Amino acid sequence: MKFLLKILLLGFLAFAVYHLVAPDGAYWSRFKLYRLLLTKPLDEIRNDYASKNCSVFSKIEKEDGYFEAFITGYCKPKVIDFKERHDFLCSVALNCSCPNGKDKEKDCSSSSISWQGCKDFDEKKTAYCHQTASTIEPQAGHLAADWNCFAEKSKIEIDGKNYTVTDKGGIIKGRRFDIWFDDCSEATKATGIYKVKIP
Repeated sequence: MKFLLKILLLGFLAFAVYHLVAPDGAYWSRFKLYRLLLTKPLDEIRNDYASKNCSVFSKIEKEDGYFEAFITGYCKPKVIDFKERHDFLCSVALNCSCPNGKDKEKDCSSSSISWQGCKDFDEKKTAYCHQTASTIEPQAGHLAADWNCFAEKSKIEIDGKNYTVTDKGGIIKGRRFDIWFDDCSEATKATGIYKVKIP
């Protein structure tokens, strides 16, 4: 039994060390985010990166071409994934534009933000989450960025993968990016602080 506990302890230590010494990996980005969450709430971390001037880089960033950014994921919500209609309409409003506009009576909130939900619509007859600000259909490899800092159709490298800027958003400012996922369960896992490079 003691031998098994030692093995488990060694495994945990190896896992922790990996997070500390692998600065360019996705695991590290989440580990850093978790550490930051011990000192400040998520919305404060998000705002910190949104307020950073993305055109001004430190000396280190100029040398290696990388900078840190706060990354989230967005997607097309599906009715089947929600027990309540209200939650579906809130999710559409959070991820995309509302087909019939926003409902001032429909308040939505999560642990760190609040927003207005969509007016009801027939998702079987009405297209939704089908067009980015670039007027093209969102797909894997697309992301939303601050167009004042990163031009439409420009390329961004995040965690070793290349993305194209096709979208923007009211809260996507500064060093904040929102990556499109075809699977909403994957989008929720994307939140973190990543090393970003402009190829």
